[in-house]
Amino acid sequence: MSRRLLVTLAAAAAAAGLSAPALAVDAPFPMNPWPGSSVDYAVFVETLLGHGSKVKPPAYCVQTSSFRRGYQVVFRMYIVNAKTGKVLNGKDLSRVVVRIPGVPDLVVPFRPQGARPDATSPWLWSTAWVVPSDYPLGSFTFQIVATVKRGPDKGKRITFKPQVPGTLWEITP
Repeated sequence: MSRRLLVTLAAAAAAAGLSAPALAVDAPFPMNPWPGSSVDYAVFVETLLGHGSKVKPPAYCVQTSSFRRGYQVVFRMYIVNAKTGKVLNGKDLSRVVVRIPGVPDLVVPFRPQGARPDATSPWLWSTAWVVPSDYPLGSFTFQIVATVKRGPDKGKRITFKPQVPGTLWEITP
């Protein structure tokens, strides 16, 4: 590109009121998204391959939605009051369960995470399920049900059903 063309482009941009720094500035990130406007509670859930697998997976603690029979499915979650931004803990919720069709409710405790939890370990809701050798192949659904223990919503049930179009959890051979 010739020097004359570069100078012409720079002049045209300046005439239009554009400058390199102005083009590079991003919109500010909202530092406090609370209160939420469309839901009372938000649930963040991840499913991972667990160390309790009867069939050794290629890796452990990897997020996935596809599990073989004999794999351990770990459900980890945060439940947040969308009005205040508070992450709900064992003092806030009386019971949290994962419901999978054909499986008794999996009680989900609030506990520190990691192989050797210590004072710096994150606390969250987590439980595990080993896929039985006779569990049906194909997609499976689950839901999370939590009951509020205290505050103005005492007794309220929070139900989360993952329903993202095009994404399913599945059991493979």
